Amino acid sequence: MTTTQSAAEPVRTRWAAVAAVALGVVLASLDLTVVAVALPTLGADLGASPSLTQWVLLAYSLPMVAVSIPAGRWLDRAGPRASFGLATAGFGVTSVLVAVAPTVEMLLVARALQGVFAALVSVVSMPVVSESVRPEHRARAMSIVLTLIPLSGAAGPAVGGALTDALGWRSVFAINVPIVVAAFWLGARAIPSTAAGRTGLPRPNAAMLRETALLGTAVTALFLGLDLLAEGPVGWATVALPVVAFGLGWLWLRTREAAGVRELWPRLAAPLTALPLVTTGIAGLNFVVPYFLVDAHGASPATVGLALLIPSVGMAVASPIAGVVADRTGTVGVSTAGVVVVLGGFVAAALYADGEFWQLAVSLAAVGVGNGLFAGPNAAEVLARTPPELRGTSSGMTSVARTLGFSLGPALGALVWTSVAGATVALAAVMTTLGVVTVLALAACGWTWRGAPSRKH
Repeated sequence: MTTTQSAAEPVRTRWAAVAAVALGVVLASLDLTVVAVALPTLGADLGASPSLTQWVLLAYSLPMVAVSIPAGRWLDRAGPRASFGLATAGFGVTSVLVAVAPTVEMLLVARALQGVFAALVSVVSMPVVSESVRPEHRARAMSIVLTLIPLSGAAGPAVGGALTDALGWRSVFAINVPIVVAAFWLGARAIPSTAAGRTGLPRPNAAMLRETALLGTAVTALFLGLDLLAEGPVGWATVALPVVAFGLGWLWLRTREAAGVRELWPRLAAPLTALPLVTTGIAGLNFVVPYFLVDAHGASPATVGLALLIPSVGMAVASPIAGVVADRTGTVGVSTAGVVVVLGGFVAAALYADGEFWQLAVSLAAVGVGNGLFAGPNAAEVLARTPPELRGTSSGMTSVARTLGFSLGPALGALVWTSVAGATVALAAVMTTLGVVTVLALAACGWTWRGAPSRKH
């Protein structure tokens, strides 16, 4: 038992609670991508231009980042069952509001509210797992939950396209309701009602709203800067917006509300530095591979979809194994091995950019397997370093780190891809760049190893 673990750990592992959390993660992750295919139909039906319909995506993702850390601090005072119930029920209600919205303006408002509850669903996952699972089962539990993020994201476009063709774009959001009902029912039965004396739902205060507004402005500036970076060329706004974002972030770190983050950062700096670097790699890969397959090989949409499923399948296969091994031998070694495998995948893709499809497929599989080895053990390491009273804040920090990586990856991939002539050379350049990012992640893993409270949790 590490110094950050409490004597009041769960006496048994509630795998049904893990299943409830997994269903919630499917909801939040699927809705990041499931709507993309439906945007043209949605825009035509509601009379919205493409520049306006893109905000259907941003209205969801921006609140997910802006609310995550304030929501985490709020969860540090809330009961696990009540907070999970609020998150899933709120997601279901707002999904219905999006599905029945008569105008694009009302849809965007409902979509933003859905993003707020998606943030709650994502942030509540780590505290619920920590309070429902014995320490020696944490890595495998988090591996199960985190595997569903890329799987849901990869399945999103296919699911969204099938639903839109069969039942119309509104069904893309209405399909959330039965999943919400299942997650709510399972959570009410399996998730403990009390943890460390916390029960019920505390009332949000004005400080939490101010903090959300400050973080929301910072995140919006950062996302707009990344969007401009991806479109190119680099102008003054491309530089100014990230500067504004980091300036507002620095101001927020000086506030009283950020005290928990300041306390946790020395403990979590290493694993939370590795996390966005690894997710930047997988996100950049998912962005650039479709362009390469179409430009260099004339691949069909079905072939592109198959290629993008390969990393997710690799992660799905590796994650459960990684969780079991990490629970028995230690989290840091397994997560570090995962980053090494990811790096090998990028190196192979860079060397064989002009090779056969099967060679690229092997590289994609290696990146997926490496991510599977990394994700769950890294999350378990974060939990092991977090005092029980700050697990919500820690989960919020983790959610922000992961989302920033998923946002930076496409921007970085697009910048390199458009800067190099020729699909084969461009792919090699992107994979080399992502390999450099992964080397930085490997350095962060080494830092994690040095500061680990225990090599076995």
